[in-house]
Amino acid sequence: MTDKGSMREKTLKIERLVSYLLPAVIFSLALWTLDRQVRHLHSMYIVKSIASIPLSHIELAFFLTFLSYLALTGYDYLAVRHINHPVPYKQTARVSFISTSISYNVGFNILTGSSLRYRLYSRNGLDLRQIWEIIVFCIFTFWIGFCFVGGLLFTFYPVKLSDYAPEIPVPLNIVGILLLLFVAAYFFLSFRKWSFRRKEYQIRIPEPKTAFMQLALSSVDYLLSGSIIYFLLPSNPQLTLLHVLVFFALAQIIGLISTVPGGLGVFETLMLFMLEPYFGTIDIIRPLLIFRTIYYFVPFLFGFLALIFHEYEEREDFLKKMGKATYSSLSQLVPQIFSVFIFLGGVSLLFSGALPSNPRYLYDLTYTVPLPLIEFSRLFGSIMGVLLLLLANGLWKRIDGAYILSLAVLLMGGIFALLKDFDYFEAVALFTLFFFLLPCRKYFYRKSSLMHQSFSRKNVIAIILVLVSFVWLGFFSYRNVEYSNELWWQFGINSQASSFLRATVGTFLLLLVFGMARMLSPFSRDVRQPGEEEMELAKTIINRSQETAGNLVFTGDKYLLFDDEKQAFLMYGISGKTWVAMGDLVGTSSQAKELIWDFYEMSKLNQGRAAFYEVSEKYIPVYLDLGLTLIKIGEEAKVPLEDFTLEGSASKDFRYTVRNVEKKGYRFEIVSGEAVLGLMPELRQISDAWLEMKAGKEKRFSIGFFDEKYLINFPVALVRNESEIVAFANIWPSADNEEISVDLMRHSPNAPDRTMEYLFVKLMLWGQEKGYRSFSLGMAPLSGLENRQFAPVWHKIGALIFAHGEHFYNYKGLRDFKEKFNPVWSPRYIALPKGFKQGLVLKDIAALISGGMKGIFSKENKRAASRRGHQVPEKLPE
Repeated sequence: MTDKGSMREKTLKIERLVSYLLPAVIFSLALWTLDRQVRHLHSMYIVKSIASIPLSHIELAFFLTFLSYLALTGYDYLAVRHINHPVPYKQTARVSFISTSISYNVGFNILTGSSLRYRLYSRNGLDLRQIWEIIVFCIFTFWIGFCFVGGLLFTFYPVKLSDYAPEIPVPLNIVGILLLLFVAAYFFLSFRKWSFRRKEYQIRIPEPKTAFMQLALSSVDYLLSGSIIYFLLPSNPQLTLLHVLVFFALAQIIGLISTVPGGLGVFETLMLFMLEPYFGTIDIIRPLLIFRTIYYFVPFLFGFLALIFHEYEEREDFLKKMGKATYSSLSQLVPQIFSVFIFLGGVSLLFSGALPSNPRYLYDLTYTVPLPLIEFSRLFGSIMGVLLLLLANGLWKRIDGAYILSLAVLLMGGIFALLKDFDYFEAVALFTLFFFLLPCRKYFYRKSSLMHQSFSRKNVIAIILVLVSFVWLGFFSYRNVEYSNELWWQFGINSQASSFLRATVGTFLLLLVFGMARMLSPFSRDVRQPGEEEMELAKTIINRSQETAGNLVFTGDKYLLFDDEKQAFLMYGISGKTWVAMGDLVGTSSQAKELIWDFYEMSKLNQGRAAFYEVSEKYIPVYLDLGLTLIKIGEEAKVPLEDFTLEGSASKDFRYTVRNVEKKGYRFEIVSGEAVLGLMPELRQISDAWLEMKAGKEKRFSIGFFDEKYLINFPVALVRNESEIVAFANIWPSADNEEISVDLMRHSPNAPDRTMEYLFVKLMLWGQEKGYRSFSLGMAPLSGLENRQFAPVWHKIGALIFAHGEHFYNYKGLRDFKEKFNPVWSPRYIALPKGFKQGLVLKDIAALISGGMKGIFSKENKRAASRRGHQVPEKLPE
């Protein structure tokens, strides 16, 4: 079993490495091929050539791009009507534009576009199943149009592929026929009203009318985007629009398969390869660069800004609803915005180090700046660029060290930009970014090591692509310089090729040092069961805490993560890939936010996902900073003991309970220490009988379970007569007499009616006598969820289950029982990742609590759940 697990782990590591390197390798090959095609051109000649394009052609390209993205919004417009959940066109257009413009550039279109659609549509009241249908519908729409237009072009206007790639024997008309057959099959299924269902997810082929609209929209979109390149190309009687559309289809499909973000480099290389017989290289490069800018980059900027604006609106409203109006929702966006600009600043420094300097500025610079300082600035300007690429990730995660270093690097980068070639445009941009970042210190509060931050797959790929582009750009710019070993040691105002070679070595040496430092400096917090020293430290913290929930640590089934000051800790469990923190952190610490971030980083470093279960409102802003979303799961009830009394008409039911139980010869008693150990055999008999009566088994993680090592840590409340104990509950006390609570509660079949209510009443009176301020009755699941028109889908479902789910669990009965004590209610949440990962996280949490997947679906647990609530469940807080 261990060998299988080891092999599986090695396989996952290899797959992960391949997923990182494959796009970079494809991109590098595309750049190498592109370099061979354009190495005879000077970079300034390309820039001047682009500037010579008539303005009318640029305007036409923008207009066709606008029409293309307008057609793309129709995909989502049709999709929401296909699922019979109409959303106003304004909203569907915004979702479509944001998801499409970003996914086209970021790459991994299906994954990125799907995640964005889920996030944006879920705010409009759509559930996971409906969003899944929209995503599938949009994917089908794209491919139907592509297969139809591509099939017609490949079949009836075939280009001889052998003229370009003799090693590929398949004629294009065969490919075209296959594509048209796919379209025919789609419409056949449409007329047959075919659908496919797997569990709760369904794929429905739309009715013929909608299918024809799909075909029309997608075909128009393809023709519009392909026509942009045609109208930007010079005129050639041998080249028609149909030729260009065929080339465009081939280059687009291979670019999608490559998984390189936006097909960058791959698309351009293939188009250059196929258009070469008709035009000179410069005449092809020019329209391709303009197409990339107008069709991809400009919409990406607008889409990214629209996403930022949308997130700002959503989080501002949410924080106000949560009563956190004093917390500026802008703080949710500042680190991310600066992270993007810092990354772009790094790209600018690297690319300017790879490009030749303006000769006029260099000539003026020789009179004011010594040559050694110029060479030093060229080398360290590129190194500063790499540092900014790395620091951008730290800024995104609000690390204070990344903030301080970013300021220093921006300042030095701006100085180096002036010293190496008097590039005042770049210097002004970096200095401006420095002055805007300077007053934002409060947004970067994390006291964490930069060596311990995790890099996402997309982040790593982005850095690799920038570095590959930097190297290619330098070799392309200085391709006319003949290489020799002496080139490395040439210094001079015009020895820019030598400076580039040294800068390349310097940047990769920095990355090597950074990588080795990360490897030799593993995360200081290990994932292991706590030992005696850690448990003693946790006990000390719990004894100082004014909340009782930390006592769950004594069950021994959780890992512990302490803050650097050893004043607070998080307890957590691991199920599948989900790392689940149980409740708020225990204790008080000035590094509370950092502790939460450390837990999040630990999960990422171990290729997991973080979730926070049964948390209060206290750290909601931090969970939002982590990029998590919050689902309300119920409300916790706390009874103010100062006001609790058995006097008056409101308490007559409690008086009856006390009289009835005590009249039968039972009494309330508190035992602790050695007395608890002596009663353990009798308590176990009660627990076993209770479990047998409920036909269930012990739950874990979020509640206590019967274990001598666990129970011996607490006083135990008993209901007994002279001959036997009939009920018991362990008591959780807190520091400074702030609150008490109970965890494990069991009663025997011989217990009289209202035994558990009697136990609660006597515990509250005992707590009141001892000076405790409140008694926690725990959480009422699904309590307090609103079933209103614009409430989130989870709230609507939860409210319905709360009101009508008595066949599964007496949710409403539990709430009504606790309401008898006139408690103060406060909400409890799960903080978990967004998108499709939510379902996986909830499954893992359920498995963690139930002791595995079998525990979730076992018949015994279902029968037990249906019986709970007739008196009081075994663990009231759950």
